[in-house]
Amino acid sequence: MDIHPMGALMRRFVVDWLDRADTGVPPQIMAPGYAIDIAGVQMPGRDAYLEATSAQLARFPGLTVTVHDALYTTDGRAALRFTEHGASERGGSAAWRGIGLFRADGGFLVHNATEEDYLGRRRQLLTGTPDPVDPPMVAPWTEPPADPDADAEKAVRTWLDDGAPAQPGITCDDGLTRADLLEAASVEVDALVVAGRRVAVHGAARGRYAGGLPDGPEPDGAEVTLGLAAFLDVAPDGTLTGHVVRDRLGVYRALTR
Repeated sequence: MDIHPMGALMRRFVVDWLDRADTGVPPQIMAPGYAIDIAGVQMPGRDAYLEATSAQLARFPGLTVTVHDALYTTDGRAALRFTEHGASERGGSAAWRGIGLFRADGGFLVHNATEEDYLGRRRQLLTGTPDPVDPPMVAPWTEPPADPDADAEKAVRTWLDDGAPAQPGITCDDGLTRADLLEAASVEVDALVVAGRRVAVHGAARGRYAGGLPDGPEPDGAEVTLGLAAFLDVAPDGTLTGHVVRDRLGVYRALTR
């Protein structure tokens, strides 16, 4: 079975770079202008990304990435649903979920839009009890690419136009806390990947804080921005199932600053 070029890039990204913390790998798989959007911040350029990520890898020596789901398109795009897990040099261990959307050009990665559940990581490090890691995808690197399904994309965009509401079948963040954090939310999409009837999306929801953050303040009508990434399956009847990861830590910090 052939490995699609995007599958090969993702394998090098996860296994050779993040799992092995080999700083010689990024120049081999990323363009110099590689940029990542995460938690409302863009790191423009491979060097800025490498510096920031190397610091996190140093904080979690032996960090491992487990991939739970992957999709690839025929035009150089990919998405991964994953968990990063490891022990912190400051004490404690954690397993936190993430979703990333990738774009390649000329055999090199050029962009990544990602969200990770850093509030869930914070909880685990403070309590000393790490979350379990979900089962891995059996063959993430040989998943065949697929052309987009227009009806699947339409169903996801309708959900986004409604403010990406919580609903049965969609797990948010660590699955332990309230799903609807915002009222009257609107979502601005900055990346969307469709492979068959599977859709990954990254964007930002804006609305009034409705409560629900662990140890967070009571809702007072404050307007906040919540970064989000979703990895969804669309059934023939338009029903959505899957996972959403949001920048809850960013909202927590904005409200308690």
